[in-house]
Amino acid sequence: MAHIFITGGTGFIGTHTLAQLAQENHTVSVLVRSSSRWEHICKELGWSDSADSNLSRIRPVIGDLGMSGLGLSHSDREKVLTADVIIHAGGPMDIRISEAEARVVFLQAAEEMLRLAADIQLRGGLKHFIHVVGFKSPWTNENMRNPAPVIAHLEEGPPYELMKCLADLRIREGAQELEFPLSIVHPSVVIGSSQHGETPQTGGLGILVRATARGLMSIVPGGSTHWLPLVHVDHVASFINVLTKEASPPPTQTYYLLDDPKASPSMQELVSMIAKELRVRKPHGSISPKWLSKILGTTLGQKLGIPKESLEFIVKTSNPFPIAPKESLLHKHKLPNKVQGELLPFTMADLDFQLVHGHMPTEGFVRGKRGPLASLERRGTGLRTTEVGLVRSDSELRLAHKSPIKQKSTLLFVHGTLSGADCLLPLAAQFPEHDVCLVDLPGFGRSPYHHAADVMEGHIAALVEAIRAFDSPVTLVGHSLGGLLAAHAYARVPERIHRLHLLQPALQPAARMYRSARLNQLALRRLREKDLRKQLLAQRCFVDISDIPTSYVTYVLQELQSPRVRKTTAETLSALARAEMLPPQQQAELLRKASILWGTQDRALAEELRSAHTLEIGAAHHFPISHPELTAQLLRQQGL
Repeated sequence: MAHIFITGGTGFIGTHTLAQLAQENHTVSVLVRSSSRWEHICKELGWSDSADSNLSRIRPVIGDLGMSGLGLSHSDREKVLTADVIIHAGGPMDIRISEAEARVVFLQAAEEMLRLAADIQLRGGLKHFIHVVGFKSPWTNENMRNPAPVIAHLEEGPPYELMKCLADLRIREGAQELEFPLSIVHPSVVIGSSQHGETPQTGGLGILVRATARGLMSIVPGGSTHWLPLVHVDHVASFINVLTKEASPPPTQTYYLLDDPKASPSMQELVSMIAKELRVRKPHGSISPKWLSKILGTTLGQKLGIPKESLEFIVKTSNPFPIAPKESLLHKHKLPNKVQGELLPFTMADLDFQLVHGHMPTEGFVRGKRGPLASLERRGTGLRTTEVGLVRSDSELRLAHKSPIKQKSTLLFVHGTLSGADCLLPLAAQFPEHDVCLVDLPGFGRSPYHHAADVMEGHIAALVEAIRAFDSPVTLVGHSLGGLLAAHAYARVPERIHRLHLLQPALQPAARMYRSARLNQLALRRLREKDLRKQLLAQRCFVDISDIPTSYVTYVLQELQSPRVRKTTAETLSALARAEMLPPQQQAELLRKASILWGTQDRALAEELRSAHTLEIGAAHHFPISHPELTAQLLRQQGL
């Protein structure tokens, strides 16, 4: 197996590449700026000193691409000089970077990487240099012989692309001089994983999503004659991984990670798709990217907030890209490559979420997907629990490790309106012994909208499909709207639900004031922090001001910045105000199965909804959010 030195290992592509390399038996040295950054990445990848052998093979070396000698200590440089494969994927994804900064992190870094490669050559030979650049780099074996005209053209563009392309040229020249095998990987615009679509890198497709959300894409750059090439980040990582396995790579080979434009959405189709997912008006015209670039370069363009540099990645569908080398390697290793069309709505919803919320910490939970719903998931410890948590004494812990309990069913949490999966994380965290999954309902959080004609039916069908995505029956915990949907889901797939717990379920119609979806949407658009707090108290969601978590208020106000969430919330509230009670037979069956927690500070629970499994507590409607520890304790008492 190889010893690999990788730069950019803590970036979007790099972390996915590390996850791929961890499945092999390579020794990997990762250039990182600080130990704390490395610890953060290890947590994200689920690696720990006690539980994972990856850390014995994958180790950080502290340094910086922008420093002389990469900022490596003598001992770390000696370690890196034993590498036989280099993956150079470092550099920021910031298309508005200054020329001075771009020169340091791209061109100067390329020179440092070549010095390192030369030293490795002297020590025994570099087997493979893999350079990750970008599909707009123009270099070929032919035009490298006379680079001046190409450079002159590049200088007309943004410094970001200029310096990236000059770094590509310099490493190509260095490979010829030093005679080491070079693979140049040109990803197109990188989007989220093909598994769930999460895209924390918002500078690419995210620019288009943000502009569409703001209503600035009524006229599409390029229309049907242009496209935005996309590639899943895990596909890029898989491709880099297989390159490290090539025993005899060609002297120099360029791989363009692009799909066939004929089988990909045009700009017109892509923006229309984004508009549909964000629930805003679709575009009705097109404009030449060159003309738009001129407009964006003016004062008007600065006010619009769309960087003209972003247009660099929109290309004509007629532009040829040599993808045969990529296709050959993919076929050889039987790798997937094409963008998963059904995942694009998840990517767009996730980008919409990232753009309004920024980074949302989800300690211990990872992104996932269950059927049509985005999820946050965590594997449980499997340890025995007492009424208030894990077993307490050291002897009990040792006994628990020796005699693991039978695997519990997954806890599936479903949120209410003005909420999302993140809002129930404090509650879910109270059950460390369980496998836990929290889903965002359609059109909320990170989940794409269902687009069904009937709002509530679409929500119910999506939840049922998510439940069916589990290998075994789940323990379903629904709050408010989530409780109502959980009740309907149980009526449809009782065999897929092990236990049913309803927290302040919306089994009675909401107030008539919410019947108009249009008025709801207008009110939500105008909602400010002071008004939100007042409404939460007026609707008996919380007992008093001190009962309202600041993080919850922040979440709601940020969430409602999204036109997708705002419209979905407005229509869902309208549907709840018009909802009918459950049919008597379905209600009777529900009360036999479900355990209900009801806060008496909200309106009174209807007598027909009481059962032997109903527990009333002195709390308001949102008690699972304001009092997660108490809620967890009561759920345990009810047999969760």
